[in-house]
Amino acid sequence: MDLQNLISQETFETLLQTGGQYLIPAAALLRALYSGIRGKLPEGFAQIAVASMFAGVTAVIGQEQLDFRSILLGILGNTLFTAGLLAFIMTYLLRVPYYGQIADGIIGAISGLVFFLVWGYLLGNAFEWWLLPVTVIGGALAFIALRTLLRQIAKLVKIATYFIVAGLVLAVGGGAILLVITLVNAGTGTG
Repeated sequence: MDLQNLISQETFETLLQTGGQYLIPAAALLRALYSGIRGKLPEGFAQIAVASMFAGVTAVIGQEQLDFRSILLGILGNTLFTAGLLAFIMTYLLRVPYYGQIADGIIGAISGLVFFLVWGYLLGNAFEWWLLPVTVIGGALAFIALRTLLRQIAKLVKIATYFIVAGLVLAVGGGAILLVITLVNAGTGTG
C-alpha cells in the first residue's frame, strides 16, 4: 500500500511548516514578552533567535531547488525576517508607551502588510491574494490583543505553552510522517 495515496506529501510538509514557521515563533514571541516584562530582555531575544532559526529551516522544506545556495539563502532570509519581525513586535509592545488601541491597530496593520509582502513574495512563500486583508486585519487585531494580554501576563505564558505544544506536535509529527513516506517510497522504488 502506497502511503502517498492516503495523504499527500505536501500535506505533511504543510503541517511541518505550520508548526515551525507560525506556531513556534508565535510561542517564542509570547515567551519573549513574558521575559521582557520580568526585566530579562536578553532571554526574550534568545527565544526569538531560536524560534527564528527553526522557522528558517522549516521554510525550505519541500523546496524544488535543491542547490546549496538557494537552500542557504532561503534559511537565512526566512530566519532574519522572522527574527526582525518578532524583535520589532516585542520592542514595540514593551518599550513604546501605550497610545491606545487605534495606534496599536495601525502599527499592527502595517506589520501585517509588511509580513504579507516580504514573507509572501520577497522570500518566496507565496500567499493567495485574498489573504492580504486577512493578514492586515489579523496584524491589527494581534497587536491590540497582545497589548491587552501584557496586563495579564500569566495568561500570556499559558497561551504560549499551548502554541509550543501545538507547534511541536505539527512540526515533529509532520516531519516524522514525511520521513516515513520518503523511506517507504525509497524502499519500494516509487517517488
